[in-house]
Amino acid sequence: MDRGIIAIGIILMLTWPDIINAQHQKSLSEVDSLTYKLYQQKNWDGLIAEGNRALDQGMDYYYLRVRLGIAYYEKQNYPLAMRNFDKALGMNDTEDYVKAYLYYAYLFSGRQAEAKVLASGFPYSLRTKTNTEQWSFVENIDLAYNYTGINDPSILDNFTAEIPLDRNGAQFIPRQHHYFFLGLQHHISPRLSFYHGYSNLQVSHLRYIQASNEAITESDFPSRLNQYYAAANLLVAKGLTLSGGIHFINSSYDAISQVVIGSPGRPTLRSVASRVNNNDLVAFASLYKRFDFFTLGASYYRGTVADLIQNQTDFRLIIYPLGNLNLYTTTTASYQNQDLRDGNITNRILVDQQIGAKVNGWLWTEAYGTFGEMDNFFLKDGLVIFNRMDLVKQRMGGKLIFIPAPKWSLTLDYTNMSNQSQFIQAPFTGEDFNQKKYQIHSITAVSSWKF
Repeated sequence: MDRGIIAIGIILMLTWPDIINAQHQKSLSEVDSLTYKLYQQKNWDGLIAEGNRALDQGMDYYYLRVRLGIAYYEKQNYPLAMRNFDKALGMNDTEDYVKAYLYYAYLFSGRQAEAKVLASGFPYSLRTKTNTEQWSFVENIDLAYNYTGINDPSILDNFTAEIPLDRNGAQFIPRQHHYFFLGLQHHISPRLSFYHGYSNLQVSHLRYIQASNEAITESDFPSRLNQYYAAANLLVAKGLTLSGGIHFINSSYDAISQVVIGSPGRPTLRSVASRVNNNDLVAFASLYKRFDFFTLGASYYRGTVADLIQNQTDFRLIIYPLGNLNLYTTTTASYQNQDLRDGNITNRILVDQQIGAKVNGWLWTEAYGTFGEMDNFFLKDGLVIFNRMDLVKQRMGGKLIFIPAPKWSLTLDYTNMSNQSQFIQAPFTGEDFNQKKYQIHSITAVSSWKF
């Protein structure tokens, strides 16, 4: 008898939580009435708690999903809002206001292509309400200017070279550069967009050359770069984007050569300037998969920069901890393989870290840093390239993004870089000569207009 009582007691202890939950489990009508009341009161936290409790108890119906979607939307948790709106539309796709909520949830979470695909199926009345009845071929225009200069000009003014004269080669220290950029974003179809841009870079260097036991120092050696960037972005499936494109680089500078003129009996030497043009091309492809609160991405680059063969692979993690664009971090790990074409190959691993946050309705701020040696290094799906004549050892910076109007933004960006220049021998032997270390500051302004 005692054993039987003990067994019954154990069974009651193990099943008691289920008995209590069953006694307190609400009926479908009670859940519907309570969640509707919480919706009217705009008690979003209470609605989310009650709605998820009902889902855990096996209740799932159209208006519960709609109310949960709206609650998450108002809390700016767009991934969970999208999940519930998707469920609701799977049960009933006739109500336009639910489609509109889903459209704006995509838009406010940075998933413009998926918003466009959804809007392409809207009835005309809803396209009018959401201003999606017609897409402009030119969606966005970017204008940018950058100034980069050396912090301490004395490194240039007091330049010295302690290099054996029997070593041939050159050393460059960029004095300053001016960079101009124009970019255009085009709408091709709801799933396909195309971005391209032209940039012009004007650089002043200190150039030191040794050849044939002679040395020449030029304090203001000019060079120019013209670059064209083009990339297409395709929404392959929900949350999956494929992009690819090219970065073309034309560099030009004046080279001085000695020519013999005059009669054979009285030859003379004359210095003649000739224009040298080099063309380089890099192709790249990227794949991104968007999940609720993070995105995974990978990129691959292949081509030539400064006539050196480049291979670069990036792996990227973007996190949205709040489920919106108010706070985000981007971590990119890169492996770069550079073939110097003379039997030497350099391999580098770099990490780029960025964090951004919304300050208020018209201001965002970002901070970033890149750690590792940057030499012909690509960032931002090939749009930005570090192809300076010196070596960037590290960069740190921050930016302010102002949005004074819904379709206009202004970005101010400041970067400080730790750089190194050294004498490069020809042919390259791996020996280091005449290392110079210095700081560089860079200021960029970008104005963007949407149509």
